[in-house]
Amino acid sequence: MKRSIIIKEVLLVVTTIIWGLGFIAQRIGGEYLDAYTFNLLRNIVAFIVLLLIALIKKGINKGNSIDNNCVKKKWIGGALIGLALAVAMTFQQLGINIEGAGKSGFITALYIVFVPVLGLMFGRKINKLVLIAIVFSLTGLYLINTNSEGFSFGIGSIYLVACALAYSVQIMLVDRFSKDVEVFTLSCLEFLFASIFLIPFACIFGRFDFDLIVKALPAILFLGICSSGVAYTLQVYAQTEVNVNVACIIMALESVFSLLFGVIILSEKHGYIELIGCLFIFISVVLSQIEPKKNIDKEIDVNK
Repeated sequence: MKRSIIIKEVLLVVTTIIWGLGFIAQRIGGEYLDAYTFNLLRNIVAFIVLLLIALIKKGINKGNSIDNNCVKKKWIGGALIGLALAVAMTFQQLGINIEGAGKSGFITALYIVFVPVLGLMFGRKINKLVLIAIVFSLTGLYLINTNSEGFSFGIGSIYLVACALAYSVQIMLVDRFSKDVEVFTLSCLEFLFASIFLIPFACIFGRFDFDLIVKALPAILFLGICSSGVAYTLQVYAQTEVNVNVACIIMALESVFSLLFGVIILSEKHGYIELIGCLFIFISVVLSQIEPKKNIDKEIDVNK
């Protein structure tokens, strides 16, 4: 294996560590601010950070021409993806405030399983491993909501499943529009529109308290700068060489790190049944990203 690929795989692990810490930041920030105000502020920071990165990148590649036909797709794509992101972030923050960082990380990770399932609506085929992954994910979801008192699928878990579904839509929209629009430009617009969509909800349901915003500021800055700016940039750079399925499996470690950091930093406690449920969900995420050998062989034959 090339040394550059190994380095980029390590960078992907660093990316997942940052995202795992992001759940901790969300949990801490949620102690001071409501979901709408908190997400609005983190999206504004993320937009500014990615805008700066996009401008720097544009300056480096200033010789490249831009296809004017992509302008309409750029704004439509940014608006649709931003809407999906705003919905996903809102449900996730509401869920984290109830369920904690560790459990939320694993339920959110179900978006990786939901993506191929939603793909059926657009005529895409899914392999048998994805069907097995669905069984594992549902089993894990059941176990993760089971304690000494029995099964209890509360409102927090419902929020997080809705979050995973919204992230699935967001990923499919990114896949649709990123082929025609420069990735950092699209991402900037995504966070811009997410902020715009959250403004009325923050004004109606939120609470702008300067003292509370100051207390939540470290979490807001971490999510805006590190989770959205640094980690996103590392992901894009790493995936220039790392196989997409390998990348997805590495990034699935985000849920593992959220659990570990939740225990270490927030002193969250999980029962054995919950942990087994987390393991089942992690297995489902990995299974959903494994390509069947037949498909790999066909790809090799085509490349020949």
